[in-house]
This record gives sequence, structure tokens and C-alpha cells, in this order.
Amino acid sequence: MTQLTSLLLIKAVLFSSIALWLAVIVANNIIAFRNGVYAIGLLMGMQLFDQEPPIRTPLLSRRVKSAFWHRAVFSVVLTMEVMTMVLMVGAAILFFAGFAGASNGAAAILWANLALAAFIALSVVMLVGGAWFAYYIRQETMQITHLILIGLGVVGTFLVNMPVQ
Repeated sequence: MTQLTSLLLIKAVLFSSIALWLAVIVANNIIAFRNGVYAIGLLMGMQLFDQEPPIRTPLLSRRVKSAFWHRAVFSVVLTMEVMTMVLMVGAAILFFAGFAGASNGAAAILWANLALAAFIALSVVMLVGGAWFAYYIRQETMQITHLILIGLGVVGTFLVNMPVQ
């Protein structure tokens, strides 16, 4: 195995792993759509601020209690997850094809960069949306998770575009 083929294998495993993880998330979000809408409703309604001890802040003026908006936001996130998953699957297939010698890998890098851009965008949407509703006050681990996902996307971008000599 050459350095090039070993890197193609690592990239294929990375992208297929993230695609599989996203597939599980998408399946869960479709099967339990109402639960996801409820969770978004807790966030957008800033309901955790009412738990003991209650937190009174001017940020509570941002509360969104409309079930319509909860469904709409969750639907947008779910759509972004599906699109990201499809791009990840495409990149994984093309990297496996490159590993098998059926491709030179250029198309895989293009798909991978698109997939990573979608992955980072999805993570940023969740990070900024959560920050708008001040989720870091009662749900700080969610913010940390979203920051880690952005970091994973950035590291993946460096790996994908790593030149091979």
C-alpha cells in the first residue's frame, strides 16, 4: 500500500463514518420528529430558564413559543442533515473508488470539500441558533458539542486537502 492509497483509505473511512453517524441521526429525527420539535421548542421557548433557580434576563424577550416555528426550524435542520449526509456518502464512495484504483481522487476531494462545508454550516447554524437563545446558560455541553463539530469539520478539511508527495 502506498502513502496515497493509505490516505485515500483514511479519508474513505472518515467520510463513511460521519455519513453513518448522520444517517442514524436523520433516522432518529424522522422517527421521533415530534420529540425533535419538542426539544427545539424547549430551546426556542427558553423554558429551561424557568427551572429552579429561575433565571431572569432581558434575553427572555427572544422567546419563540410558536409550534409552527419550532417545526419549521427543526425541518430546516433535518433537511441540512440529509443534504450533508448525502454529500458525505458521495465523498466516501469516491474515496473508496480512489482506494480501489477506479478513480484519481480529484472528484472525491471536490465532494469532500462540499460535504465538509455543509457539515460546518450545519454545526454553525446550531451554534448560532443556540447562542441566540442563550443555550450556553443551561445547556453548555450543547455549545461545546457544536464547537467540537466545527473543529472536526476544519480538521477534516485539512486532511482531505493534504498534499501527497
